[in-house]
Amino acid sequence: MGDDGVGPAAVERLAARGVPAHVRLHDAGLAASDVLGRLDPDDPLIVIDAVRAGGPAGAVYQADVDASAAEGLPGTAISLHELSIVPALEMEALTGRVFSNVTVFGVEPARVAWGEGLSPAVASALDRLVDAVLDHARALPARRRRRLDVASRDRALAGEESP
Repeated sequence: MGDDGVGPAAVERLAARGVPAHVRLHDAGLAASDVLGRLDPDDPLIVIDAVRAGGPAGAVYQADVDASAAEGLPGTAISLHELSIVPALEMEALTGRVFSNVTVFGVEPARVAWGEGLSPAVASALDRLVDAVLDHARALPARRRRRLDVASRDRALAGEESP
């Protein structure tokens, strides 16, 4: 996978660095909706993904997402596997599970294609991305930090064959 693997790469980097005790890391795999169903919608959620917003490759974005309005994302989270996080949040809202505290951290991809590894531009943005996620997690008011879920998207399943 190409730059759409930035989410899993960031979660791996976060795990290696160590995260505050209130932070739980999740690799959402191929479907964000699979992870959302296991999370408490009252807890803050950070989603890390590749986002096309028209900036230079490696640009890091941060946006709060209002799942009920489906607005707030500077571009469109992209993937070879599924739609952006907003439709997954909207589907959860239809069941009464409204995630009201969602922040998306995105990185502008240089390439989204089958293959191994991140492009140099996205790989060089990883530390800035991880720093931004950690700063955001630490800055949440105590009442909103009961538990913070950080989920990445788009890791290929073990043994999955690419076309």
